[in-house]
Amino acid sequence: MMTLIRSSLKLLFRNKAFWFFLVVVPALSSLIFLSQRGNMGGRSYELVREIREQESIEERVAYYGTDGAFVVKVYDASGSTASEYMLEDLAESGLFLIARTKTPDITKAEVDAQVKDDCENDRMGAAIYLSPDFDRLISEGKSSEAMTLYVMSEDARYELFESKVKTLVARIREAQKQAGVEKAGEFLSASKALRPSKEISILSGKNSRKLTEEQQDQKTTTGYAYAIMTLGYVFGGIFIAHTIIKEEQDKVLTRVRLTGLRPAYYFLAKFVVSIISTFAMTVSLGIFTLYCDPSRFGMNRFVFLGIMFLLGLIFSSFSLVLGILMGSAVSANIGAFTLWSMSSLLAGMYFPLDESSKIIKAVSSLMPQKWFLEAAEMIFIGDKGVYLLLACVVVAYMVIMLSVGSVGIKLRNGEE
Repeated sequence: MMTLIRSSLKLLFRNKAFWFFLVVVPALSSLIFLSQRGNMGGRSYELVREIREQESIEERVAYYGTDGAFVVKVYDASGSTASEYMLEDLAESGLFLIARTKTPDITKAEVDAQVKDDCENDRMGAAIYLSPDFDRLISEGKSSEAMTLYVMSEDARYELFESKVKTLVARIREAQKQAGVEKAGEFLSASKALRPSKEISILSGKNSRKLTEEQQDQKTTTGYAYAIMTLGYVFGGIFIAHTIIKEEQDKVLTRVRLTGLRPAYYFLAKFVVSIISTFAMTVSLGIFTLYCDPSRFGMNRFVFLGIMFLLGLIFSSFSLVLGILMGSAVSANIGAFTLWSMSSLLAGMYFPLDESSKIIKAVSSLMPQKWFLEAAEMIFIGDKGVYLLLACVVVAYMVIMLSVGSVGIKLRNGEE
C-alpha cells in the first residue's frame, strides 16, 4: 500500500494543473482577507442611523440600498445648524438612509442636471437640494424655495419621507419664532439633547445568532474564502481520481489485484493521498494568510486553518469518489466543477438563504459548507459546542465517502 501511496503522490505533484490549485487558489482565498474592512459584510442597523458623507455629487449611492434601505441623496448647499438638525433627525429615525454631499457653491441648475444623471446611472428613493438661503427662506414660509425634493423611484415610502420632511420644516420654523433665525438650530439641538436616550437592541431569532457588524463582515469574508478554497480541494481530489482512471486504463488495477491487495485497501491508499494533498493546500493557504490581518478571521489563525483542512478533507474525498464512479476524466472534471459551484451556491456562500423556501433550506443543510459557516458563527460568539458539531459533520461525511468509494472500486473491478 505504501508503494501505491508514493507512486500516486509522484504522479500528483508532477501534474502542473495541481500546482495551479496548490498555489493560485490559496493565494486568491487569502486576498479576500486583504479587502477593506466593512466591504464584505452587511451593515448594522445602528449605522443606518447616521448621515453618510460623500466626497462628490458624482459618487454613487446605489450600493447603500442593498439591504432594502430607502436611500436619500442630499445636495447640501446650506450647511446651517438647522439643516443639519433636519438631516440628522431623518437619519436617526431609522426609516431613511441619508447620503449627503456638502456643495456650498452648487446652483439649482447644476443639481437638476446631476439628478437627471442619477436617474439614469444611480439608484435611490429620493433626493434633496438644500438652498444656501435655507434658514431665511424657511423663516419666510418659502419652504419650496428653501429645498427641492426629487422623487427618484416608485417606492411608497416616499410619501412617508415627504411627510417627515414637512414635520421637520414646521418644527424648524417654530424654533425660529422662539429663538430667532440665527439661533434656531442651536435651540433645536438643545431641545434634542433633553429627549430621553434610546437604546437599540437586536434580538436573535429562533434559529439565528446575534452578530456584531464586524462579525457579520468576518462571516461573509469567511464564506467567500470557503468557496474559493473548496474549488482547490475539489480538483485536488479529481486529480487523484484521474490516477485511478489512468491505472484502470493501463491495467494497473488488474496487476494490483493479482498481488492480493483488496479493493478497499487500494481506495484507502488513494484516500491517504487525498489527505496529503488537502494538507498541502491548507499549508499553502496558511503561508499566504501570514500577510493578512489576524483580526479578519474572527478566530485563531490555526483554528481557521484547521477548519479549512476539515472542509477540504470532505470535498477532496467527495470528488475522489465522484471520479471513481464516473470513470471518465472529462466527466469527472465537469462533475467536480458542478459540485463546487452548486454546493457553494446552495450553502449560502455567496448570499444568505435566510428568506428562502423550506425546500432550499433543506437542500442547504446537506451541503458541508453550510455547517462550516455555522461553525464559524459559533466560534465568533464563543460557543464551545462548535467542536462537537465539526466532529459529527466530518465523521458523517467521511463514513459515507469511504463506504461509497470502497463499493465503487469493487464495482469497477467486477466490470473487468
